[in-house]
Amino acid sequence: MSSYTVRICELLEGLHGGVYYFIIEGNKLVHISRYGVNRMRSSKVACYDIDISRLKGKTVIEVMSASISGYIDIWMYPAEDLTVDQSIRRKQILPITIINNYELTYLNEKEKLFLNEWNKHYKAMLNYIRKEVIEKGGRIISTLLVITHIENDLKYPTSFLIPYSENARFRSLSGLTKQIYQIWIIIRILREFTSINRTFIFKQSPYSPLEWIDNYSLWYEFDLNPHTMCNGMLWHTSSISPHLKRILNKAMELKNKGLTERLALRPDMVFTYAKDCNEFMQNPAIKLIIECKNTDYTYWEKDINRQIKPYVEIFEPEYMLIASLKPVPPYIKRDLQRYSIHVIDNVYPGGLGEQELIAYVKSALGYL
Repeated sequence: MSSYTVRICELLEGLHGGVYYFIIEGNKLVHISRYGVNRMRSSKVACYDIDISRLKGKTVIEVMSASISGYIDIWMYPAEDLTVDQSIRRKQILPITIINNYELTYLNEKEKLFLNEWNKHYKAMLNYIRKEVIEKGGRIISTLLVITHIENDLKYPTSFLIPYSENARFRSLSGLTKQIYQIWIIIRILREFTSINRTFIFKQSPYSPLEWIDNYSLWYEFDLNPHTMCNGMLWHTSSISPHLKRILNKAMELKNKGLTERLALRPDMVFTYAKDCNEFMQNPAIKLIIECKNTDYTYWEKDINRQIKPYVEIFEPEYMLIASLKPVPPYIKRDLQRYSIHVIDNVYPGGLGEQELIAYVKSALGYL
């Protein structure tokens, strides 16, 4: 291979349009920047000048994600093909599970430590979802990022395939792990009440509940924001019930007082008496709200006053619960109990809070 320079450019779009290059070094994936000089970088593009002779006999792994769907393609080809057009590179498409074979060399110590949590908690949640839903003929519809992890047993969260920014990896990982935690909690609860070998659609601002349990409907990412609720139904109607009007007025009042940064109208999980949006418009009574917190308490402490307490004041649920993966300080639990907010911590597969969560929900719904 002759010695000359080739310019390689990456699109820095996370896992929604990003294109990244790695070199295989034994059992490691090394980012392409290790072999060149960063000659140009903006918020969206990074280009590197590579002395191609340094890559003689090596193999490239190219990671490309779709901008809209987030679908991830992984290609492998000889490094010498970096000198020719994309269309004639000798690409071999690989399954996403190929990342299980390698160590990602650019991860920091905090991210490496997180892999212990990934293996202990999130892989266990994904395994549960596969066993109880997928393997029994059911289906989960969610974001493609979540589906990728349900369909594949991955050593790393795909968020770690973003090489250029720790912050970008963190943002992607935060959304991914939150969704996995929410879905696991819902499937774990539903397993106690109904058959779950069917299709579940986990979509923000849904038009219909996720499931109906006797007298109650369970909604995921329940949304009362007027422009998004039930495809904007509330935005276009001229007649709403006095109860619903009181809920919306209270939310606006708290926002105008500066007690919340935005309208606090989107709890993670809600049990209502209404089987659809039309019924809820007439009877917006809430049986139970569950907020799912999968990070250390210090990360969501600020949510207590600007989100969780406002939920109680705005929706006036009969029961309000925080399900936390991590331990919560006892004094925080006692303080929240004064506002009729119950906290159950260590809620994860095999955790001390798993059965306590189930017992609480059964009690709230009148099953105990």
